[in-house]
Amino acid sequence: MLLDDSAEARIPQGCGNVTSAFGAEGIANALNKVDVVVKSPGVSLYRDDIRSARDNGVQITSLLNLWFAEEPAITTIAVTGTKGKSTTASLIAHILTRLGRRVALAGNIGVPVTEIGDADDAVIEVSSYQAADFNGICDLAVLTSLYPEHVDWHLTVERYVRDKINLLSRSRRRIVNSAAADVVDSIIPGSSGRNYLFNGESGIHSDDSGIFDGRDRIGIVRNAYLVRAHNRSNLCAALAVAKTLDLDLGMALEATRDFRGLPHRQQELGQNGDVLFVDDSISTIPESTLAALAVYAGRDITLIVGGYDRGIDYGRLLKTLSTGVAKAIICLGDSGRRIYDQVQAASKLGGDLPCMMHLARSMEDAVSYATRVTPPRGIVLLSPAAPSYGYYRDYIERGRDFAARAGLRET
Repeated sequence: MLLDDSAEARIPQGCGNVTSAFGAEGIANALNKVDVVVKSPGVSLYRDDIRSARDNGVQITSLLNLWFAEEPAITTIAVTGTKGKSTTASLIAHILTRLGRRVALAGNIGVPVTEIGDADDAVIEVSSYQAADFNGICDLAVLTSLYPEHVDWHLTVERYVRDKINLLSRSRRRIVNSAAADVVDSIIPGSSGRNYLFNGESGIHSDDSGIFDGRDRIGIVRNAYLVRAHNRSNLCAALAVAKTLDLDLGMALEATRDFRGLPHRQQELGQNGDVLFVDDSISTIPESTLAALAVYAGRDITLIVGGYDRGIDYGRLLKTLSTGVAKAIICLGDSGRRIYDQVQAASKLGGDLPCMMHLARSMEDAVSYATRVTPPRGIVLLSPAAPSYGYYRDYIERGRDFAARAGLRET
């Protein structure tokens, strides 16, 4: 039986005589007649009808759980984190491939897990939605970072953190960002001795362009994209995986020379009128927007920010913006309106605005305004610090719209 929240949904062509239930009332009735539901990750585990079904004995599972239940004869490397998981998963797959291993990149990036073929390793990007009820056992779990996120799905920050860390509790070995080590240990008591920590002095860490394993220097980052501070963190996580798999770290680092950044992650689209346009549409939290602003520090930045409003705290981002790090701020969507109002309110208390502000009606309006106010050799940076829900199908569509309005093509 096919279930869909939309009452206007239709059974896809080629599905034969599949029965269906569409809309809230149809789903509620159907959940009383089924034994197992294979839930899409985007459907919250904590919404009322799913909770009620579980209380009534319906088994709620996922494609990821079903795949792991088959106990595939492959090394599984599951990567999660608030930010950095896509880049880190891609980096791990890139390194392992360059070092001669057969690798499948799957999950949120790459192919669905059900399409993993003949390989030595499966590198699987796992979202918090998938981690929440993960009941398999992976060989190696990686936690790249941990910030408040997706409270609308998990209902509380505390539950989001616990759901994220559930993946680590279901792994044979763990690689953890040292910044999150105490949180992990508080949820998985006694885990500190089992965690390999990166970004700490005793593990793999970076110092400007240098990469170290404890006191031993591995080498220099020779990739302009990976030398950025936040990407060096992702690189350290990937190299920690290589170390755990007993691979040569010098060769692993060298293998990253030709790694290309991911689309919509600080992707430099090109210039229009001597102004560089940068697509960071995948940025959905303030921390990733702050990272993007740091990359282009010292340049004349016009920042396009905002989208769907989950009610997260923008305090740190607003504090940074109050220093004038961006010469113009263009606000989009509901969260953009909130940022605009908060900056305006703060300026009434503290004096003049440190930058130009514009409340845009659309991406077309935002790019048009940005083109007018950004000086030559400046940067127009789309880094929303918010999801695209309700405005675009996903961050990819948002990024493509930005590129189109700028008259540029994705590379």
